[in-house]
Amino acid sequence: MTTKEFLNQVELNIKRQFYEERFFDKVEVIQVWYCKTIQNHKGLFVIKELDTEKILPHFIEATYNGDKSELYLDFYNKVDKMTYKIS
Repeated sequence: MTTKEFLNQVELNIKRQFYEERFFDKVEVIQVWYCKTIQNHKGLFVIKELDTEKILPHFIEATYNGDKSELYLDFYNKVDKMTYKIS
């Protein structure tokens, strides 16, 4: 699998998980981080609603296992936000 194929599959499957076909164009999957090692791919992604420009409180880890030709998506939700003043 190429990098482009991985990123396309991740976007398609994330949108399938969160949205029906009619809402596909209302969200953008944003790549935060990506790495390819030998035949494996891993990436971190977030979702932005295009009409509100809001980043949703979901964090998605995508892993492609090249040995098994399997794509894994792990979905995480933001639980809390802590702010610390650094002097």
